[in-house]
Amino acid sequence: MVSAGTLHVISTELAVGAFAMAGVAFLLAGLASHGWLSMRRHLTLVDHVAHFALAFGLVAMPFAIVTGIQSSPGSGVDHPILINKMFLSSSAFGLAIGVLLTRRRHGQGVWSQPWGRRWQSLGGMATVGLVLITASMGGTYSRGESLLDVFNLPYEQVPLMPMWLSGLVMAVAVANMVMMRQQRMT
Repeated sequence: MVSAGTLHVISTELAVGAFAMAGVAFLLAGLASHGWLSMRRHLTLVDHVAHFALAFGLVAMPFAIVTGIQSSPGSGVDHPILINKMFLSSSAFGLAIGVLLTRRRHGQGVWSQPWGRRWQSLGGMATVGLVLITASMGGTYSRGESLLDVFNLPYEQVPLMPMWLSGLVMAVAVANMVMMRQQRMT
């Protein structure tokens, strides 16, 4: 029988590897869409690689989360680092879905519009950054060290959102939905 810890290592490597490949591809797609480094002819290729790797990472991420919770000592999510990992992985999951839905809605044309090429590449790379920080937190939790230790990130502090910030985020989300609905009607 394979332990939850072993399954967690495998699923985490799949997820982080897919997201890392997506990050490099989103960087190259951003460069290609701007015509930098004579990469314009490779835009279609890196676009497909970026979005496929991002989608594969999204499929692998829930397995990494579930096996991570099962393999952690204690009764599940009872440590500040684990809570922060859940916050960051949830944020990465939502951002990745947004990037993929934008690509699906606008197609390859997302790279021809100035806002599209900028936000698509930045959104993809931000997702990768969140996943890499989450993976680094896992290394800190399990081994006491990580690749990002040089930055002295406050992994053990749980950043709870104050009520006013939660309300502001909700108001922005509602305004965004109303604007999108009005845009579809016109």
